[in-house]
Amino acid sequence: MANLMTVSTVSRTEERLKQVKPIRVSVKDDASVEEIIQALTDICVDDIESLSHDSTKVTTKYPGLIIVPERADLLESLITSINEAKNDFAAAMRRIDNKKNVRFDKVHKKLPGLVAMHSTRNVLFIKSQLKKVTFSWRLNRNQEVKTAEQLVSLLERRRASEVKNVATTNLNVVSNIDKALHRLEFHPLKQGESYRLCRTNSFPVPIAHIFAFRPEGQERNGNKYAETDYSVVKASLPIFAAGNIPQLKTLSDWAPENSQGPSNQRKLSLKYTELVPGAELGIFIVSPEN
Repeated sequence: MANLMTVSTVSRTEERLKQVKPIRVSVKDDASVEEIIQALTDICVDDIESLSHDSTKVTTKYPGLIIVPERADLLESLITSINEAKNDFAAAMRRIDNKKNVRFDKVHKKLPGLVAMHSTRNVLFIKSQLKKVTFSWRLNRNQEVKTAEQLVSLLERRRASEVKNVATTNLNVVSNIDKALHRLEFHPLKQGESYRLCRTNSFPVPIAHIFAFRPEGQERNGNKYAETDYSVVKASLPIFAAGNIPQLKTLSDWAPENSQGPSNQRKLSLKYTELVPGAELGIFIVSPEN
C-alpha cells in the first residue's frame, strides 16, 4: 500500500501577509517508488521567480502512509540511514555559526533554494502493527513563556535587523519595538501575570493520529485505549510501516472558514493582553480571567 498526498504550496510571503486561501490536497492511493522518492527528496526550490518573490520558504508537504508487507528490518535500516544523513546535515549547518540569522544567510548563499526544515526533517517508521491512521489539519499556535530579559534580547535583535537597511526600514515597526522595550523596563508584571511569546500561523499543518497495537505483554501505562497506543505526529512526509494494511482516513482540502479556535479550557480561562496594543509583535501579558 502506498497512499501519498500532496498539499498545495504555501509561501512564507503569504504567511506573513496572512493571505489565507484554501489549501488543496491531491490523493494518490497507488504511488510509485519514483513518486515516493520525489516526496522524500523535494527539499529545494528551483524556480527563480519563487525564490525572488517568496524567499526560499515555499513549502510542499507530502502526508502519506507507505505499508511494506514484509522485511520490516530492511525498511527500518534504510530509514535509519536516511535519518542519520539528515541529522549529520543539520549538525553541519549548526556548526556554521551560533547565530541563527547569520547561519541562515551563509547557508542560503551556498544553497539558495534550500528549504532547511524539509532537508532535516526525519522520516517516521512505526515498528508496531498499525490499527488506524487518520490525517487531519491543525493550526499551529506556538506559545512560549518568556522573561522580560529574554524579550528585551529578542526585541533588540529585531530592531537591529529592522534598521539595518535605511531604504527598507519601517519606522512604525521600530517605534512599536521601542514602546515594547520601554514597557518591559518600566512596567513590571503584577502578581499572577506572565509574558508569552505567541505565534499563530495563518495556515494549518497536516498531522496524523496514529493508533498502533500494543505489543503483547506491554503495560497500558495509563493509555485510555485498551489495545492500542495513540500518538499525534506532524505529517509533512509520508509515514512508513510494515505488516497489515490499517484503516486510513486521508487528508481533505482545507478552507479558512473551517478553522477553529483553541479548545483547551485552561487556555480559554486566561486573559491575553498585547504588550503594545495593535503592534502585532506577538508578545502578550497573560493573566487569569476574572
